[in-house]
Amino acid sequence: MAVSEYDSMASYYDRILEPILWKMRRKIIKVSNVTEGMKVLEVACGTGTQAIRFKKAGAQYTGIDLSLAMLNIAGKRNLECLHADGTKLPLEDNSFDLSTITLALHEVDPEISKKIVLEMLRVTRGEGSLVIVDYTIPKKNTIYSGLGYKSVHYVEKLVGGSHFRNYKKFMNAGGLVAFLETFRLEIIETSLIFGGNIGIIKVQRNLSSPLDV
Repeated sequence: MAVSEYDSMASYYDRILEPILWKMRRKIIKVSNVTEGMKVLEVACGTGTQAIRFKKAGAQYTGIDLSLAMLNIAGKRNLECLHADGTKLPLEDNSFDLSTITLALHEVDPEISKKIVLEMLRVTRGEGSLVIVDYTIPKKNTIYSGLGYKSVHYVEKLVGGSHFRNYKKFMNAGGLVAFLETFRLEIIETSLIFGGNIGIIKVQRNLSSPLDV
């Protein structure tokens, strides 16, 4: 989705999505295992709805997003957020204990997605973690997984344009699990929700093996 489209949606974005996503946001905090004072970076933070939960859990939070309208709402919530590109983070190496991104990698070209994750790894301490949330391919074909897939596909198709084209590329390539396999990362925890159509995956860098993507 283009930045201008997010700008136009900012005023009603939370009213539409939060009734659907609140359980997922709670699960993200659980998987992240936030401790008091942990330095957390969220890429594509939007209006800051996930940020509020990180701060309540005790995190020292920083968010970044390209949409100024979204960031304006986040600012009213007294959140520390930067207007920045996820492929060129204006942040120092090894600055954060945890970096996270939710349902944004599938929206962009695969090469851009890879650059975003490499930047997240750059600014995250060697023994820190990434929590990445995006679409997965269910391992079991059930009524619930099928309904989840149809719902996701309908919403993505409704958005259309490059967003839908990139979503199809992402899923045809195997979804989030296959995407993460292109990096040399160790999976620490996986939580599947929405009938297995969304994965919340916590990973760490394998310090004995350099990244090769």
